[in-house]
Amino acid sequence: MSDYPKETQEEETQIDYSSPQNPQEETPELYSKNLILIFAILFSPIFSATLLVINLRNLGKKRAAQWVILFGIGYLFATAAALQLFTIDTSYTFVANVIGAAILNEYFWNKYIGRDTEFRKKSWIKPILISILIVMVIFFIFFQATV
Repeated sequence: MSDYPKETQEEETQIDYSSPQNPQEETPELYSKNLILIFAILFSPIFSATLLVINLRNLGKKRAAQWVILFGIGYLFATAAALQLFTIDTSYTFVANVIGAAILNEYFWNKYIGRDTEFRKKSWIKPILISILIVMVIFFIFFQATV
């Protein structure tokens, strides 16, 4: 015999017929946690924060998106300051990037989107092309400034 009251047992076995026939109609299209991690490693957590902000805005969570923007910018400046202040080798930026991605995924994603939220994976082609273009422009400007 189960420990649950009879009403709870009946509620758990009921089927929701109000859901749409095509589940993709209600399933949001988001950039995945893995893509957010990859962008942090390849580029910077500010790029990952941008992907998460796009996800949150698509879900109508504009206030949460503002918190992620603030975190991304703050984390960018904090890691840059720490590298300069403590004269840490720039090879440690990889570790800082992974930590930034972990905070974005494990705190912000889980808090504002939800750990178990079902979604369709959004294509990574457009963000990778834009990110590469931004990095190329930054390198070009940096190279021009050193010449």
